[in-house]
Amino acid sequence: MATERRGPPETLTDTLIERVNKLVQTSKRPIHSSTPTTDAIGELAARTEALEKAVQEIALEVQKFSAQG
Repeated sequence: MATERRGPPETLTDTLIERVNKLVQTSKRPIHSSTPTTDAIGELAARTEALEKAVQEIALEVQKFSAQG
């Protein structure tokens, strides 16, 4: 799958969106009613971990931005 290459992010928001997308999409597999329970639990755990990392990234950026005042 080819991805479109964009120039450097213009704003802090663009940077955060790209970083969060990268973290969240790393392990995104579909979960269906036919997905074995252990596989679904593993996928949900991976998604939760990715979301936790994304929230931490956002919190660090907000903290840096706030310190700049």
